[in-house]
Amino acid sequence: MGEDTQSDGPGVVFSTSPLLPLSNVWLKEMTEHLRGKQTAWEGYQRAQLISADQVPLLRDAEQAGKKGEMAPIKEKGSTYAGLYMQLLDKLNRTDTIQAVLLLTDDLVQAAPEHLAWFVQAEPYAALTKLMKMDDAFVSIKAAQFLTLCLCAHAESSDSTPPHAALESLLAYIHRALSSLNSTEAPSDGAKGNVAPIALCLAGELLRTPRFRSAIWAKDVEEKQANDDTTLVGQLVAVLGLSFKGSGASGTNSSGRASGNTGVPQLHYLALFGLWVLTFDEAAAKDIDTYFGVATVLVHVAQLALKHKIVRLIVSIWRNMLSASKEANATRLLGAKVLPLCDTLQERRYPDTELQDDLEYVKSVLSHRMEQMSSYDQYVSELYSGHLSFDNPAHQLEEFWKENAEKMTENDNKDLKQLISLLSSKSSTPDTLAAACSDLDKFVQHTEGGRRRVTSLGAKTAIMELIEHPDPNVKHQALQTLAKLVSASWR
Repeated sequence: MGEDTQSDGPGVVFSTSPLLPLSNVWLKEMTEHLRGKQTAWEGYQRAQLISADQVPLLRDAEQAGKKGEMAPIKEKGSTYAGLYMQLLDKLNRTDTIQAVLLLTDDLVQAAPEHLAWFVQAEPYAALTKLMKMDDAFVSIKAAQFLTLCLCAHAESSDSTPPHAALESLLAYIHRALSSLNSTEAPSDGAKGNVAPIALCLAGELLRTPRFRSAIWAKDVEEKQANDDTTLVGQLVAVLGLSFKGSGASGTNSSGRASGNTGVPQLHYLALFGLWVLTFDEAAAKDIDTYFGVATVLVHVAQLALKHKIVRLIVSIWRNMLSASKEANATRLLGAKVLPLCDTLQERRYPDTELQDDLEYVKSVLSHRMEQMSSYDQYVSELYSGHLSFDNPAHQLEEFWKENAEKMTENDNKDLKQLISLLSSKSSTPDTLAAACSDLDKFVQHTEGGRRRVTSLGAKTAIMELIEHPDPNVKHQALQTLAKLVSASWR
């Protein structure tokens, strides 16, 4: 991962660079381009935006950055931090703002232990304003420095970092991640760079316990209000990106996000954010309940070739089980994590911590499986949101004779979950076919079953599936619809 990394927890490595893992080709080229320019500070002095004694300070900082000799600048670090933040608040010209951000970058890189200089300079209003500018370099660097200042503030002070600044940063990350689905041509060559950088910023925020709990509480509230701007939801959506056409070309030699970042690296960055989030007990307990992450993690793990991706996924499972063994074991069993553990163990990763995590997850799930009835196992699959005929319960008449009535308990809770899968956008053809078959069996083996499922909207959903392009879904839908419209069925 590079020389500025360290371990944090079971075998996972992350960057400890105060600049966050933002090194990529595009940023490097932009920095070199800006380094070759010279800013007319004397003009700003005549405009009374800076004082006469500040001009030599800025000239000295420019030369120090070009030569890489930052010791004299560090000696006056607090003065420079205050000056840079004042300028960023005052200036309007994009090229001059870029120059000041480059000087800020130099100072932060040279003195990472002194982020307090910037926090004391009250940077939040200026950086929040710059994140909204229509220049990728300016908005990225402003978001980067805002993240650093917020995290430094949260970790070194009892006072609460400005809520408005955090909200603005989360909004920026949301816009940047939304660009992954954008087909618009970039105007400044930055597309392919903004989203992975935003994932790095999200991971840095979630590494800070105070922000971790605040973001989780915010996302749960928004999820319950059907708001689709949640950070966790976006991280899960990144994991839904296809591996097709991706490769190692999107990462540089240190494993960091680079220009045109490949899907595996995007997956890794999203997984890192989810992993650190699950060190919050409330998040680890309910992340699958609210965001359906279990089946997504299984899909990524099945296809992943990168060791570091599997390592994070297994560690997330472990954190989920540590927070809530019974509930999350049931959910992970429904997502078919247990057989995947066998597959992953067969790969014989040269990582004892990963092997320990796999053994722990397998042990907890195996124990839970032994305690579950056949109906419990069916329900765990049902609430995973992904059904498959690989589970023989879907077609066993004996199973439905014994258990169909249980679907109506607790105000038809399980039956409602089954019917909801028929119209869910995330349901696969296998899920839709199995759900139709299950409703067929339910109607056959439940007194008043036809009337009950019709009142819950099943008939309408099944009629729409008759036109489904998958032949098995179409067949199962027709079979079930016949039961619902036939007078001979109860």
